[in-house]
Parts: sequence; C-alpha cells; structure tokens
Amino acid sequence: MEPIYIFIIVISTLLAIVFKVVMFKKIRNWMDQDLIKGLADENPDKLKFLIEKYNEMVESKVNRKEYHQRLTDFAEQFEQNN
Repeated sequence: MEPIYIFIIVISTLLAIVFKVVMFKKIRNWMDQDLIKGLADENPDKLKFLIEKYNEMVESKVNRKEYHQRLTDFAEQFEQNN
C-alpha cells in the first residue's frame, strides 16, 4: 500500500473520531439545557437560577450522573423559597 493511502486513512479516521467527540459533547450540552428549560416551567427567574446552579456544578466538576438529581433538587428549592 502506498504511503499516501495510509495517510488518507489515518487522517480520515482521526477526523471521524474528533467529529464524534465534538458531537457527543454538543448533544450532552443540549440535553442539559433541555432539562433546565423543562424544570424552569417558562419561569425566567427560575431558568436563570437553574443556569447559575448548572454553571456552578460544571465549574466544581460535579459528576455528570448527579446533574439531573441536583437540578431537580434546585428547582424544588427555588419553588419553596418563592
């Protein structure tokens, strides 16, 4: 096999892997934003509160598996305070 063919295969494979990683991260972000919007129930104050809490969780590197439960708890906490 000629070196150019190997080069093309390697580059194509690397680009496919990068594409999948980027898409996976974007889809994960879309799911998180959709969850936040669903929990906010079209309340702009609650939406802002949940986005702030979400950003705090991302910054403090909370395990992703805990996002759903924590955001649900924060939404309930917001309802109780208002």
